[in-house]
Amino acid sequence: MKFKRRNIPRPGWPLFLLIIWFALIAGVLENNAANAEEYRCLKSIGAYGTKDAGLYYPCGVALDSVGNIYVTDWRNKKVSKFNQEGKFVLNFESKAKIYMRLKGPAGIAIDANDNIYVVDQYVAKVFKYNTQGEYVGSFGNYGSASGKFLNPRGVACDGNNNIYVADHDNFRVQKFSSKGEYISELKYMGLDTRKLAKPRGVACDAHNNVFVVYSDINKVAVFSPEGKMTVDYGEEGSQPGKFMNPRYAACDNIGNVYVTCYKNHRVQKFSKDMKLLAAFGEFGKKTENFRNPEGICVDVSGNVYVADALNDRISKWEPEEYIKHLNWAALFEKKGMIADAIKEYNDILKLRPQDAKITATLIELNLKAAKKCQMEKDLEGAKKYYGEVLKLNSLNEAALREMKDLQEGGREKKEEKKQNMIIGLLVVLAVLISMIMTFKNA
Repeated sequence: MKFKRRNIPRPGWPLFLLIIWFALIAGVLENNAANAEEYRCLKSIGAYGTKDAGLYYPCGVALDSVGNIYVTDWRNKKVSKFNQEGKFVLNFESKAKIYMRLKGPAGIAIDANDNIYVVDQYVAKVFKYNTQGEYVGSFGNYGSASGKFLNPRGVACDGNNNIYVADHDNFRVQKFSSKGEYISELKYMGLDTRKLAKPRGVACDAHNNVFVVYSDINKVAVFSPEGKMTVDYGEEGSQPGKFMNPRYAACDNIGNVYVTCYKNHRVQKFSKDMKLLAAFGEFGKKTENFRNPEGICVDVSGNVYVADALNDRISKWEPEEYIKHLNWAALFEKKGMIADAIKEYNDILKLRPQDAKITATLIELNLKAAKKCQMEKDLEGAKKYYGEVLKLNSLNEAALREMKDLQEGGREKKEEKKQNMIIGLLVVLAVLISMIMTFKNA
């Protein structure tokens, strides 16, 4: 009996495309799985209007040292101040003289001394105000020479109160001193060094690294404090981690960077080496939605404020509880408040007991605190911190060694004290005997 040979169908284009589709979906799912951090919208600040508290296309947002909120109101040509609860306080431009008036306020930044810097894209200047909305000064003018601008947009301040301005149509970011004196410039140098890119937003982290958003090429570049480009990240798309017309950026205490995506209607959060950590928001008019987000800033707790441009409001977003503790811990570390930082990290460990990175940080900080206590001759404090280290890792060699020395030192001190007491008693006894003998001889 002969068997007929069957024609086994070979994979064709439909099957090939199906395989590709599954591969892409798998990649997206993998990225989404990595985004464990979640944010929820707490409230909206401001609403559409052309007078007083009204907002009409808010473009930039920034916070001062006590949590007041400042918004550049692009179409209303003013800056509005709201308090921590989101209640309107004042407008900057209500009584301004003609030469001080804003025509296109875009980016806004506040330095460590609560000086407020506003970039006006049409006047081509940076205006400086105090927290009462009073004009202090300005610098810049139209042009392409150093210190001049063409369509400037974003602005940021570093830890030394230097000012960075995204000079959009001059294809550069310019750096100025707090007095408005020109220092240097940063330019995008990608794979194709002949391609010029227009910077839109700029942000500085706690280490004075500079993050620059390039809307026209859908990238974020990171520059060192010396001005060298160290990271070149991004490509066009709507998938996680990609951009469609990114606009502005902000950094938190930990060094993460947040980027608004104008056409994807979302905010994406990245680590300092540009690994995606979270994404939130989508198109719409509800409280938790965005319509073309622009400016962004982050407070000391890690809450995120977003200028929701076409919804004419500022949205406040709250992170998970442990992220708040992380931000406070980073701030306390920076200020040298080690005990306070340890408390925050302990709170995180309660929320995430298996977090090896937090455990390692706690061990490092407790060791640091213990050594400080030893230097200050606070032996009980040193024992306390070394004890905390051993609770986290009972085999930690440094803590075991130092604890042993402290305990032995304690025993030696007790023995020395005992010996001194005996010697003291003998001296007293000798004196008494001497006095008795003297009395008898008398």
